[in-house]
Amino acid sequence: MTYLAWSDDLSVGNDFIDHDHRKLIEMVNRLHVVMHEGRGKEVLGKVLNNLISYTKEHFRREEDLMRQIRYPGYFEHKEEHEKLMTQVLDLEAKFESGNTSLSIQVLHYLRDWLIHHIGESDRALATASHEMAA
Repeated sequence: MTYLAWSDDLSVGNDFIDHDHRKLIEMVNRLHVVMHEGRGKEVLGKVLNNLISYTKEHFRREEDLMRQIRYPGYFEHKEEHEKLMTQVLDLEAKFESGNTSLSIQVLHYLRDWLIHHIGESDRALATASHEMAA
């Protein structure tokens, strides 16, 4: 069973952003699967690390686009990225040190953040990039 399914509602109409979002959703789903299967800490850690690495790449690509088009919401959007990365890197450090485990609440948080961020912030960015290109 898919934890988070891609749908047209999540599309922002920008090919590279949509591609990245599909990949992020696949990675959240993979994290869900390995958690549900009760896989070991090493496997969970690797999947979490891959998700974090790809998220950093995605944020960098979005921020490059925002600078390129002189997006007026750049600083607010970048701040959302930074807040999530701070929280996720803190979670990863605690997980690696054995001070916390990955829980369904963590997955819910990632899913909800992703849906909200795509639906609002990334949609606004994609709209602005289309307008700048026109």
